[in-house]
Amino acid sequence: MRFYGLPTPAHFPIRYDGSFESLLRTAEIIARQMDIDILEVNIDTYEQNIQEFSSEFGHSIWTEADKESDEKMSSGLFFDKNEQGKYDILIEKKNLTDPINLSATLAHEFSHIKLLGEKRLDFNDEHLTDLTTVVFGLGIFNAITAFREYKSFESYGHNSIGYLKQREWGYALALYAYFRREESSEWVKFLTPNLQSDFHKSMQFIQANKEKIFEEK
Repeated sequence: MRFYGLPTPAHFPIRYDGSFESLLRTAEIIARQMDIDILEVNIDTYEQNIQEFSSEFGHSIWTEADKESDEKMSSGLFFDKNEQGKYDILIEKKNLTDPINLSATLAHEFSHIKLLGEKRLDFNDEHLTDLTTVVFGLGIFNAITAFREYKSFESYGHNSIGYLKQREWGYALALYAYFRREESSEWVKFLTPNLQSDFHKSMQFIQANKEKIFEEK
């Protein structure tokens, strides 16, 4: 892998002003990192509160609607190749002003291309789709969005995107770091404090149980 994508202007020199251009430029960076030809992808947006999509036609990455409700809202949608031979990737408009959410959603939807579009799987597995972002050096975004706190003058709470839990992300990233010998790499510092804790605990567990973890079944 060429580099581990970091949430910095150096890796994403984009002004996140909610514009469609910022979405396309981010998609180009994510696609390049994942060895996807961006010309084979049709990128568009939608607004969840005015549009509904059936899971029969596509695969979604979900986000919690709000802290008071059990309702789930989609953050992005993947559709297989259309009549023009392009994959359709739709991104919920609210993500366009949040570079972390936007990058995580694009990485997840592009992972559907790597697994389903490129025929590596003949069935959809959302947890494996989340994990695929780690393989392509973009898992930090998805890990961070698994649990994000927010505060305002009127409320306090958290939201999440994706399917893996925070501890699962910590372990997945620890495995990635172990194989690449990147335990102390720069990207680890960008994890949230809770994620860093899960990461280091997982790394300690891996170091103490190498034979059990990596033995052939």
